[in-house]
Amino acid sequence: MLKAHLSVFLALAIPSMAQTDWTQLAPTTSPPAFTAHAMAYFAPADQTVLFGGVVSSVRTAETWLWDGTNWSQANPSVSPPARVAHAMAFDASRARLVMFGGIPATGGLLGDTWEWDGSNWQQMSPVNSPPPRRSHPMAFLPSRGTVILWGGYDTGDLNDTWEWNGANWTQLVTANSPTPRRASDMAWDPMGGGLVLFSGYLMAADTWRFDGVNWTQLAPATLPPARYDHSMVTDDARGRIVMFGGLLAADTWEWTGSDWLQRSPATLPNGRFDTYLAYDSLRREVLMFGSSISAETWRYKPNRPARFVTSGIGCAGNLGGPPLLSSNGLPWLGEVFSVATAPVPNNTVAAMLLGGSDTVSALGPLPIPLAALGMPGCSLQVDPVLNQTFAAAGTTATWNLAIPANPSLVTVRLFNQAAVLAPGANAFGLLMSDHGQIVIGGK
Repeated sequence: MLKAHLSVFLALAIPSMAQTDWTQLAPTTSPPAFTAHAMAYFAPADQTVLFGGVVSSVRTAETWLWDGTNWSQANPSVSPPARVAHAMAFDASRARLVMFGGIPATGGLLGDTWEWDGSNWQQMSPVNSPPPRRSHPMAFLPSRGTVILWGGYDTGDLNDTWEWNGANWTQLVTANSPTPRRASDMAWDPMGGGLVLFSGYLMAADTWRFDGVNWTQLAPATLPPARYDHSMVTDDARGRIVMFGGLLAADTWEWTGSDWLQRSPATLPNGRFDTYLAYDSLRREVLMFGSSISAETWRYKPNRPARFVTSGIGCAGNLGGPPLLSSNGLPWLGEVFSVATAPVPNNTVAAMLLGGSDTVSALGPLPIPLAALGMPGCSLQVDPVLNQTFAAAGTTATWNLAIPANPSLVTVRLFNQAAVLAPGANAFGLLMSDHGQIVIGGK
């Protein structure tokens, strides 16, 4: 019912086919034009961390931090040795960046493990460790809560799988594995689950998934050209993996959970290899630095992003606290957007009020106090043009909005508030939640 009535709000839209785009940034300070460095986002301190790399044939041990606007060089009291062709991943279970291996300034290979805590590096001392190597991918696997390392190169190409739990490395023996290779990359797939790995040095354009137990070769309908020294990162907000670069490659691809999709941004960085992407989860954008003749910083994101924010207050009644709206997702075109309301009375019924404003309605300026109706502390905070009832499961009620795949809906702004049946909570038997602002975006 609600899907059919979304046409009511089309007049609010800015007709524009959603797409992604690259933007070159102009920070006031910047690292040198590094290549073969490593980079990852450290969420606890809201910093993208860059370590190592080579510039003018000199390998570095510098640590640089990106704050969303500018780069600054860190001066940790302890620092790993200079290196290139190493790997780094954020361990979300332990809130640490993990770094392993690479090629030191003196040549040979490294097999050391380091962690970054937001201000300093610490060398770890695991009992077991992967053999020294270079050009290996690493990524965090949520289903296991560990960092996974795969393959790379020592005296030959490798295809072993290792797991870091914060104290020790363990080799995971799998029934299947991609063929040995170096200079590949992999990232977490939020839609399909597992880690997705693509291609590598002198490899075919093959796509593999590691589910935490075994590797499986996938057969997507669309394949990017084979490549190596490319970079892949998970865009959590859009539920996709972004891939850029590789030798002679200047194209942008995304893994949707089941297939590869080539994007056609209006602006495209020059081709480059040995670059690295990091995903800034606070700003919901991909960051790329270096691996070109100049010290370039690029941002990649949708130009019509989806948003959901809450504001206002609900009324508590006898629940101990007001029902509040929350969502683990975002309102993307052509997908189902879910909003939870909690706490609510056990297995009750709620109604989601939906309108085009949170400042004015046919009933007058918003919010409208509802104490006169026997609902003290409650207020109507949105223009109630539409409503849809939905049932609670336990003390949480979840409302689902199926958003049509109609490009003219991109940038439509809607406001929602839940009205919860709560007998005995007040004289009227109804509680109101805070309210949300929904902005439909396109991936």
